[in-house]
Amino acid sequence: MEETPQRSAFIRVSSLICVLLVALVGFIQAVHVHLDDSKLPSHECSICAVAHSGVVGQASYRPVPVIVRTVLVAAPDATAKSSGFLFSLRIRPPPTV
Repeated sequence: MEETPQRSAFIRVSSLICVLLVALVGFIQAVHVHLDDSKLPSHECSICAVAHSGVVGQASYRPVPVIVRTVLVAAPDATAKSSGFLFSLRIRPPPTV
């Protein structure tokens, strides 16, 4: 499927609109305020309901940390077994065409 300039521009514009919409909604959720009646039990604000719907208090399991003594084993340094001498007959010649 080839990308035409019109399709590419449409994808970019629609992506920008989505990003701006998410940023705008997040800003609105962060800065909206209520009058004094927001503390009543009958207070119904859809923005507050959405903002607090994911916050559900529940007990979490925290395992007790296990401390175990371990032994550190250090691997010996690798040594090169090459003497630095290069034997020319052991090098493969270039391929013939």
